[in-house]
Amino acid sequence: MGLTVNELTEISGLRTRFLAGRSGGDRMVLWAHSTDQPNPWEWLGTGDLLLTTGHLLPHDPAEQVRFLTELNRANLAGIALGQHSESPRVSDEALQAADEMGFPFLVTEHSVLWTTVIRIVADSNAQKGHALITKVLRAYDLMRRSYASPQASDGLLEQLGAECGHLLQVLDRRTGRLLLASPDAVPQPVLDHLASTSAALPAFSRISVGDDTAFLLPIAESAHAVMVAKPVSDRAEVDLMLLQHISTIAGIEVERRTAERMSVRTSGTRLLRQLLNGSEDPESLLAQMESFELGEPPWRVLIWPRGAGPTTDDAYDAFTQAKIPALVAFERDENFALVPGAGVEAVSDALGAWPETRVGASMPVGKLGRIDEAVREARWAQEATHDENALVNVYGKDTSPFLPRSITEGEAVVDQVLGEVLAYDRTNDSQLMRSLMAYFDANRSWQEAADALHVHRQTLIYRISKIEKLSGRRMQDVAQQTELYLALQTWLMLNGRRSTSL
Repeated sequence: MGLTVNELTEISGLRTRFLAGRSGGDRMVLWAHSTDQPNPWEWLGTGDLLLTTGHLLPHDPAEQVRFLTELNRANLAGIALGQHSESPRVSDEALQAADEMGFPFLVTEHSVLWTTVIRIVADSNAQKGHALITKVLRAYDLMRRSYASPQASDGLLEQLGAECGHLLQVLDRRTGRLLLASPDAVPQPVLDHLASTSAALPAFSRISVGDDTAFLLPIAESAHAVMVAKPVSDRAEVDLMLLQHISTIAGIEVERRTAERMSVRTSGTRLLRQLLNGSEDPESLLAQMESFELGEPPWRVLIWPRGAGPTTDDAYDAFTQAKIPALVAFERDENFALVPGAGVEAVSDALGAWPETRVGASMPVGKLGRIDEAVREARWAQEATHDENALVNVYGKDTSPFLPRSITEGEAVVDQVLGEVLAYDRTNDSQLMRSLMAYFDANRSWQEAADALHVHRQTLIYRISKIEKLSGRRMQDVAQQTELYLALQTWLMLNGRRSTSL
């Protein structure tokens, strides 16, 4: 039926008495745990009696007071100190603090084994153990029923929270993004704590959230998922064993949804690549897009560099969390996404976890046959943007004043400056454009550029001379050299190839 601290001290064979905190003697002892590990309040909870030989008790009186305060804050039943010659002296300040808090501070004679105390507490709580088993079985039954219905699955976390008396949230510790839907925002102290460490989390930790407490439990099924449990009231019982089982269920649900999401994402990637590569009639793919909630125009293409911002997996998860239908894929050194053509504010918000990313967005397109044109617009917007503060840059807005304002203007510039060079390359496979890129990449160093091309220095000099003749522009003239450089940059942007740096 359970045991109070008072009843524990009345068992003569345990030879345990109060040092302080007698007013808390009616606290229930649900479990007794022996340890000398530091910070036991991080993983012990409501009704636990801490048994210690005293090695974890600080020597400093102020630290002893803080130690007892943390134990009381964690709703422990109390602390029992084994009489030991090497144990630090319990200060008057600590005893006074225990009395003021009504936190039971006990002392047990050295001859009493901790296993004896643990066994008596366990036997007295046999009925409590049966109740725990019942709650655990109900939790797993909730999981089983959630698989039969999408509606039940959506409410699984809320139902589990009602079972244990906690508000539950599951998030990615790297980004703070919720992995399972929750109507509440993650407490900022929790996000700050997770951001402050990349080390593996302990099996259970306690975080102060204002005047309240939240508990963190890493999810074993995922390297990055963590469950946050916040008691719904001061009277809510913290059953760590039950929370561990619930975190396991949450982990299984995260993995299940991840597998489903990845299956859908993979199908979407295949569809987007068909659109990008033009391997099928675009309009014939319209029916497939309906299954991704993208069956109605207009659409918008997004492009950002691989390795500079979210991966396509991360972006897809972010779009899913923001309820933005999306197809994602990568090709060579670029990431692509196809999203609804409505405003880009929602896209920018969804990708807010990667503020350094520069995403190019096309104008809205009403026909799938224009996807290739939208790709060029998005690429142009990504490369030509002049607004360094905007995460998403839309084609035709905030373009650098030193580059053409549109694809049409860009094509005209390339044709005017490099048209003859490109034509000569196509006819003779002379690698003039490749040589021009290498020359500017090497900051106009003849030898460095020649080494990068694996050709003799004189060969490169000949090629650049040929470019000068075909383009009518000389490298010795700064203005004409700048025209060649900007025309090259424009050509790279139009063709989705890497930029060069002067």
